[in-house]
Amino acid sequence: RSVEDAATLLNVIAGQDERDATSAPVDVPDYTKALGTGVEGLRLGLPTEYFAEGLDEDIRRMVHDQVKQLEDAGATVEEVSLPHTEYGVATYYLIATAEASSNLARYDGIRYGHRADLQETKQALHERQEELESKLSAARTQGNEERVAELEAQLDDEQSPLDALYTRSRTEGFGEEVKRRIMLGTYALSTGYYDKYYEKAQRVRTLIRHDFERAFENVDALVTPTTPTPPFRLGEKTDDPLEMYLNDIYTVTANLAGLPGLTVPIGEHPDTPGLPVGLQLLGPHFDEALLFRIGDAIMTSDA
Repeated sequence: RSVEDAATLLNVIAGQDERDATSAPVDVPDYTKALGTGVEGLRLGLPTEYFAEGLDEDIRRMVHDQVKQLEDAGATVEEVSLPHTEYGVATYYLIATAEASSNLARYDGIRYGHRADLQETKQALHERQEELESKLSAARTQGNEERVAELEAQLDDEQSPLDALYTRSRTEGFGEEVKRRIMLGTYALSTGYYDKYYEKAQRVRTLIRHDFERAFENVDALVTPTTPTPPFRLGEKTDDPLEMYLNDIYTVTANLAGLPGLTVPIGEHPDTPGLPVGLQLLGPHFDEALLFRIGDAIMTSDA
């Protein structure tokens, strides 16, 4: 519920895990010691691409009001450029879906994850075969050779009980969004499309990372809106996944570059009472303490 809570939690979960090859062997400080130290002397950057056309005007105003308070508290602010920001959403949803497809392949109900009921699976498979055989018999009686050939092909393609268990387990175990990402990622990694999509996305990812590296040569941290539009209620956009993806435009670039990010609430949007507008802070690799320092200053000034 607060920056202090987030810092305390990160104290517990941060650090290298000997059983996780992707965790970094980096010393973990006490993040709570960064709280209450203020922002005097810090150099903050405002990426021009994050304040371009498409950003809600009330969100723009609210973020700039907070930036003014940070300036009054002793920080200096300047504009920076992250020129490849516009490619962030497309790049992220190519790489993330490809990784989802690859990493979730092991969740087949046998080795990992939810397993469907085997007897129910066998019963459903048996009923399906009986249905096809009944339709095949009727087609033969009617002399419909085209239909007979079609049904015979379907019977030949019927799954074995093991394959049916795999299918049923993954169908039951994954939600709609997960299935969508698996299908998109499988397509991006398929023969003939790997170079066209996934490999190109990885090259753009490198360009995005270089954008941040250059920005952090001149500033200590970046201040941006969290989303370009007012917040929407839980489940409100589930029928329009593309619109939900586009709302990630300001946050996915940090994931691509492997940077720490922190979002703090800065008030309610006038069009969505009760729902907060977020301000995002982005910092260099492994400098979460700096983000807690700035976030705490923002929350304290609003207290």
